[in-house]
Amino acid sequence: MDDLLLEKCNMFLDNRRLLRRKYFLYSPEGIADIAFIYMSNEREINFEMLEYCEDVIRQSFPFVSFQYRFLTKVYAAMMDVSNIEPDIVVNRVMSFEELFNRTFKDTIGLAVLCFSAAERPQVEYQTIYYKALAIYNQMKDLQRSLTNDLDVVYAGILAMAPSIKEDVVDELVIMDDLLVNEYRLPKDFSRRLSYALAFCDGTATQKVQNAMDFIKSCTSKWNRHVGYIYYVLHAVVANLSIPLDTIQKDYDEVMRYLKRSRQYGLFSKPERSLHACMILLNFYVGNNISIYTLTNAILYTIALIKAGRHVKQVLEGLFL
Repeated sequence: MDDLLLEKCNMFLDNRRLLRRKYFLYSPEGIADIAFIYMSNEREINFEMLEYCEDVIRQSFPFVSFQYRFLTKVYAAMMDVSNIEPDIVVNRVMSFEELFNRTFKDTIGLAVLCFSAAERPQVEYQTIYYKALAIYNQMKDLQRSLTNDLDVVYAGILAMAPSIKEDVVDELVIMDDLLVNEYRLPKDFSRRLSYALAFCDGTATQKVQNAMDFIKSCTSKWNRHVGYIYYVLHAVVANLSIPLDTIQKDYDEVMRYLKRSRQYGLFSKPERSLHACMILLNFYVGNNISIYTLTNAILYTIALIKAGRHVKQVLEGLFL
C-alpha cells in the first residue's frame, strides 16, 4: 500500500477508535463523519474544543429544533476545523438558514447545508440560495416522484460547487433515467448517485457506466437494493480520471486493512466499503470542498434513515 494511503487509513482508524471510546452510544455515522472531518483537515481531535463548540450550538439554536439536535457533534467538529470563531460560524449559519427558510422551512438536513456554507468565508449566500432553488424546482417539475426534502440539501451542495454545468438539471435527468430504467436501481439510490456524479467530469452516459462498473465489482444485487446509500461515494471514486484497475487495487487494499483493524463487525461490509471510499477520495483529491461536503451529506442521510427505522420499530413495539 502507498505510504500516504496507509497514513490516511491509520489517521481515520485512530480517530474512529478514540471517538467510539468516548462517545460509545453515539451514532456510528456521526462517529465516522467526525473521524473523516479531522482526517480531511489533518487535525488531531481536540475533545475540549469539540465539546465547547457543541455547547455553543446547543445554546444558539432552539431546543425543539431537530435540525441542530441531530448529530450536533458533527456540526461541532465542522465548526472546530473551520478556524473561524464559533460565534461567527453561528451567525453565518443563521443568515444562511434565514434565506432557505423562505421556501424550505424545517427541511430535513438543512443544518448540514448551513454549516457547510458557514465554513466557506467567500460564499455568497443569496447566490447559493437562488441556484439551489432553481435546481430543486426544475427537478421537482421534471421528476416529481423522485424529488423529496433531501434534494434541497444536495441541490444546495451543487450550488456551492466552484464550477457547475449550466445544463446540470438536464444531466441529472438523463442519469436518473439511465440508472432507474437501464440498471434497475431503486429510485432514491438513482437520485443520490446522479447528484454525486454531477460533481464529476465527463458525459452523463460515461459517468454512469464508470460508476456502475465499479459499484458492481464491489457489491451484490442485494446490497445495491437494500444498502444502496452506502455506495454513493463509489460513483465519485470511479470518475476521477484514474484507471479502474488502479482504483480497484487501492480499494481492495484499504478494505483488507480496515478489516484487519478489528473495528468492524461480521456484517459491517457496507459500512467498511463506504469508509474505504472516504479514505480513497481524500487520498486521491485531498480536501476537495465539494466532495467533503457531499460526504457529510451522505453520512447524514444514512444516519437519518437508520434513526427513522429505529423510531418506527419503537412505535410498532408500543402498539403490539
